[in-house]
Order: sequence, then C-alpha cells, then structure tokens
Amino acid sequence: MTDTDIRGAVEAFDTGLLAVRARYGLPVTASTLQNDQRRQNRARHFLHTDPGGSWVAEDGGVIVGMSQSFVREGYWVLSQLGALPGSQGRGLGRELLRLAHTHGDAHSPGTIQCSRDPKAMALYSDFGFSLHPVVAAWGPLRPGAVQHPREVTRHEGPEVTATHIEVVSAIDRTVRGAARAVDLEMMLAEEGARLLLHEDQAYAVAQDDRIVTLGAYNETSAALVLRAMLAEAPPGETIEVNWLTAAQQWAIVVLTEAGVELQPYGPVMVRGMPGPPSPYIPSGGYG
Repeated sequence: MTDTDIRGAVEAFDTGLLAVRARYGLPVTASTLQNDQRRQNRARHFLHTDPGGSWVAEDGGVIVGMSQSFVREGYWVLSQLGALPGSQGRGLGRELLRLAHTHGDAHSPGTIQCSRDPKAMALYSDFGFSLHPVVAAWGPLRPGAVQHPREVTRHEGPEVTATHIEVVSAIDRTVRGAARAVDLEMMLAEEGARLLLHEDQAYAVAQDDRIVTLGAYNETSAALVLRAMLAEAPPGETIEVNWLTAAQQWAIVVLTEAGVELQPYGPVMVRGMPGPPSPYIPSGGYG
C-alpha cells in the first residue's frame, strides 16, 4: 500500500463490509464525508506506523482488496481486511491475510475483530485464532435511564495531557498486555472524540453516541465510564457499543438497564491468550 492507494483501499473495504451487513441484516450507519475521512485517516495512520502490515490487491489497475495489521509492544492486531464482493471467493482474502500476518511475530498474542461472514471466521481459524462470540448494543437510549457518574471526568482536545495518556497506557498494559499511545492520540484527534476517566482505574474513548474503546482494572470502574458515555450521548441518537463478549456481563447489564437492544455481532478472534482482554471493549480498527 502507498499513500495514493488509501482512498481506493478504504472504498474496497467499505463496499465489502456493507455487503456483509446487508446479507445478515446488521445495522448500517449512513456514510458521511466525516466518516469517510475518519476511515481514510485511520488507514493512513497505520500505513505510516506499520508499512510492513499494509497491503492492497489490484485487478486491472483497480484496488479490489486490502489488509492492514499493526504491532504494539509485541501485540499483533488485524485492523482491516476486505475485498469487493465480486472479487471474493478466489483466495484473495487468504493471500491478503497471509501478507498482513507476516508483519510481526506470528506466535505473539493477537486479536481480530471479525465480521459475521462465516468464510472470514473459517479463514481466521485456519490461521490459528480461536473464536469468541459477541453481541453489539445498537439502538436508542431510554430517556432519563442513566445519570452521569460524578466520579468520571471528561477530557478532550488540549485538555488531554501526557499524564492522562500514561494512565491509559498503564491500564492497557495490564488488561491487553500492550499499550498503544500513538493510536490513542490518533483516536482522540478525531472530531467529537473525548476521553472519559474514572481516576486511574478506567478509561473510555467515546465519540458522541458510541464507545470507541474502553479498558479498566475492574468491572465497577468499567461500568462507570460506560454509564458516563451513555449519559453524555446526544438525545435521540442511536447508541453503539460493539464487541461485547460473554466476559463483559458488566457492560451488558448497564446497556440493557438503559434500554439499548443487543444483537449478535462479531466474533472476536484471539491467539496466544486464553480469551479476549477483560474488562475491555476493543475498537474495530484499533484493536
């Protein structure tokens, strides 16, 4: 992948993902110029930090597929893998995954946030990843269902300091086994992003009506920052919290009490660890 491939790579990924969502009746977020730019910024970010993990496939000069992986402190993550619907079923996804898999140590801990596509699940299983089913919360919040916890503070833009980043990195090293400060800074640079903190015990990166990622030392603190995100969501907006495994009952209780519906999603695929990190909610692209 090169910088000039970014737009075409993101379009190929988005087109393939939309086809999967439509096939399985999953919710579809309307595409906006802001969302398109955000996805391009993320792809460019990983191209620059991990060029060895960024690949595209071309057919007749047109980008028909892409994959991106990155490594942070020995922890491998597949950020994106997708192809145009007409290009699937020919081994393209397997080759793109193989190339992304060559970036970093193939035996290190790693995760993939997988789509509902059974072929993708089988492919990742072939590469040694174990499957963990998930649900996603998607829908309106019941008015007045959540009060903002006083213990949780909000930080955004220049209010986010190096000390805050260090707090998040310490939690990530304990819960995930690896920090990702460079990625956290990228997430928080997006318009509308904010950092929610419960002292030095839990954090969440939130964006209006959704959790981007969340980590905590304990479930009580994790639930507090999730409640803060729900309380701050714009009235009438569709709440979005993805990648909730069976270990995340603390989150499921908070969301169902707030009236947000759950539905099958995922799964999360992991290698080199007994299960997905917890208490933790991953980002689909940043792991």
